[in-house]
Amino acid sequence: MTPDQQSRRNVVGWGVVTVLVALVTFSHYSTAVHIHEAHGIYRRLYYFPIVIGAFLGGWRGGVGTALAVCAFYLPHAFGYIGFDPAPTLEKVLEMVLYLAIGLLTGTQVGRLRRVADSLAKTLREKDALEADLVRTARLAAVGRLSAGLAHEIRNPLASITASADILADDVDPDDPKGRLVTILRDESARLDGVLTRFLDFARPRERNGELCVLADEVARVAALVDGVETDDARDRSITVFADRDQLRQILLNVMLNARHFSRGVVRVSLDRDAEVTTCRIADDGPGFSPEALSQFGTPFYSTREGGTGLGLALSLRLAEDNGGRLEAAAGPAGGAVVTLILPEAERGDDGARAGGR
Repeated sequence: MTPDQQSRRNVVGWGVVTVLVALVTFSHYSTAVHIHEAHGIYRRLYYFPIVIGAFLGGWRGGVGTALAVCAFYLPHAFGYIGFDPAPTLEKVLEMVLYLAIGLLTGTQVGRLRRVADSLAKTLREKDALEADLVRTARLAAVGRLSAGLAHEIRNPLASITASADILADDVDPDDPKGRLVTILRDESARLDGVLTRFLDFARPRERNGELCVLADEVARVAALVDGVETDDARDRSITVFADRDQLRQILLNVMLNARHFSRGVVRVSLDRDAEVTTCRIADDGPGFSPEALSQFGTPFYSTREGGTGLGLALSLRLAEDNGGRLEAAAGPAGGAVVTLILPEAERGDDGARAGGR
């Protein structure tokens, strides 16, 4: 339920409580003194708004409604306005029960809400754990595939590349066959690059954490990619504790991906909030489709022609290895936004230490 829906529900609920209290009070005041049974029924009807108030506002709502009921009932109970013919002790005990029911019901409602919140949190954690297990299974499959590729492809590919190099020495560049040799060498190199990305993704790497000025790393990587603006990324006080090479690899992969889809300029901005730093990389391209958002970081899923889907998958894993995360979203004015979130470095007596794992 959204906050607006919750607010509307509360307004309607308290409106019902107010109307019920008013109706019962009016019935009390307008009923003749000698009709004992009617006054007894009206006293019991007060319990309905008290219970509703407890469900709306917990023990405070229940007790508050009970106090309001007592305030409206007192003038009638003791003859200031009309008169309830019941014995005084019975009327006093009835008002004590109003307060007791409001307190007891509100307390139990509060406990039920805490149990419901705890259950909802447990279900969210369960969904997150299931997603992590699925992703772990995918990574394990990639690792097995990469090991097989390394054995089955790497050695024959090296032979093909060496043969192409030998042929290139014997073929005149102007010869029609020279173009075929060039294609052979280029495609062999491309295949070797794909295989290298497979292995980089699957092979665990040792993390060498160090203090990094995030703005400097962003500027250094942005200089390698045309069409990237980093005007907002100038705050040198924003530091992270991360593996410098891995951090640069994440930034390069995301910037290259954004530049590929961008129609104009890729913009990078840095921010710091609640002990974490964020690096937002935004483009003005077509943005993420719902399917692409749900598959973000999934190995072998790519909307890029000729892409393997391993660049963002590797970046996502490296971000997690450095205690952070990588998130994708649609831009507020269109396009796509990929946000790198890392724990900010904390200064200690011995220099700097990681804000995360």
